[in-house]
Amino acid sequence: MKLRIGVLVLIMLFPFDALAQKAEIFNLEKLYDPQPSHGEFVSWKNDGTLIPVRYESKNSGRVEVSFSGLDADFQLYLLHEVLADFSAGNCGTDKEKGTFEDVMVPDRAEQKPDLTFDADGEGQWLLVRIKPKSNSIAGKFPFVISFSQNTSEVRVKGSLSVKNRVLEDLNQLDFYSDFWQFPISMADYYQIKPWSEKHWEHVGEMFELLQQINQRSITTSVFWDLYNTRIRPFDEMMIQVKKLGNGTFRYDYSVFDKYVELAQSKGITGQIAVHNLFPWNGFLFYFDDATSTVQSVQTQPGTPEYQSFWKPFLLDFSEHLKRKGWHDKAILFVDERDPNMTLDLAKWVKNEFPSLKMGFAGDFYPFLSDWIEDYSMPMNVVVDAGEMKKRILSAKKTSLYTSCFEKSNQPNLLLTSDYRDIYFLTLLSRAKGYNGILRWAFNKWSSQISTNAIYADVPSGDAHFVYPDGQVSTRYLVLQDAFEEVAKLDAKSNAKQSRIMSTSLTRYFLINIEEDRYTAVQSMKNYLND
Repeated sequence: MKLRIGVLVLIMLFPFDALAQKAEIFNLEKLYDPQPSHGEFVSWKNDGTLIPVRYESKNSGRVEVSFSGLDADFQLYLLHEVLADFSAGNCGTDKEKGTFEDVMVPDRAEQKPDLTFDADGEGQWLLVRIKPKSNSIAGKFPFVISFSQNTSEVRVKGSLSVKNRVLEDLNQLDFYSDFWQFPISMADYYQIKPWSEKHWEHVGEMFELLQQINQRSITTSVFWDLYNTRIRPFDEMMIQVKKLGNGTFRYDYSVFDKYVELAQSKGITGQIAVHNLFPWNGFLFYFDDATSTVQSVQTQPGTPEYQSFWKPFLLDFSEHLKRKGWHDKAILFVDERDPNMTLDLAKWVKNEFPSLKMGFAGDFYPFLSDWIEDYSMPMNVVVDAGEMKKRILSAKKTSLYTSCFEKSNQPNLLLTSDYRDIYFLTLLSRAKGYNGILRWAFNKWSSQISTNAIYADVPSGDAHFVYPDGQVSTRYLVLQDAFEEVAKLDAKSNAKQSRIMSTSLTRYFLINIEEDRYTAVQSMKNYLND
């Protein structure tokens, strides 16, 4: 009888529903290998703090989330797991032929504005952002995040120390991201006609997401996309190139214009990057009036075939840009091509069209630098101080980029990367005196991208940073947060200690030694939040 009474008392004190719930705060590192957090955080005013929380419940159904403890904006994201592989450093054939371990990563982030989500009866990852308001008071504030499901509730507790500093809005930050856009890939995923009304809605949504991570560049192409791996219908070209019966060319810029204007209406008002002038596969395309078919020609810069196609185009395109008031914003972009051929191409462009600008992503070549207005290079490149000063004094832009070639121990923005590396890369770029960071693909989606990010030729996450239906990634949210750290560094840039801390991040061995790299990142964060 005593045993039964004891069980009854236990049930009254701790209902089964309560026993079935659990919530815990974790460190923002690798959520597929989670490490518990001490729950103590530091921020400026108007500065977001990202906190991963694992919620577990044996019951399915609606969960209501609430936040208390300080005057702050509170956002909730439900993180969905996506299949990924550990294939960093493997591209193309090496990736296609390789066999790599896989893992489920909580990367697809679905915002929950109403602060509710449906429990799956097992466990789910959540990411919360706490952002003290600009007029909030400074101090250390305990906070509580509560999860109410059915008649039971579980809470996690932490504290946020708010410094007496106000962070500027990110759109005021003189530091940008440049993610190359793949609108045709979006149309293929949704199985809709490129440049249809529905497609334009998705394109507008894409630009809105880009603007929130300080995107300043509009990615355009002459044909269908940056790489044009297959021939598509003529009316799907961004700039429709038609060869008439008399051998001359006619160009229709309707889609190009609408694309640029839509981007600008969403707040992306910087440069217009134009690709396809020196593509990887060497092909150019046009619609042939005589045969009513799309024709392709494989050629290289410097050949008569190349110049007979591109010279009339650049002449017409340059005049069109002037009429639209975009000429000064246009950059003819070359992606990791032979530097000597790129130099010859740049000289030809400058000779024929002196006011057109060139961009280049690839290793740093001093002989090429003077010809390139926008130069993006890998993180392991060390630019001579004199060469960097020349670029800064001539107002040329320089950025850092990562690719599939970085090895597993090197920083990247992959699904299997440690999130601390995103902070390292952004701060490293700023420490080097660069203007921003570049990534080759914002949304080159496979048909299964919402659940499976294993690609045939690149590591998981290399080709996408957001998901369909307006959902972002955990990496996207961390990048936003990393930009806030750059803003803090800028705000303290006049301090001698800031220069010392920035220089310490550029130590070359940090690129290859994870433990030392993460220590350096934490030291910088401690300094910025001091």
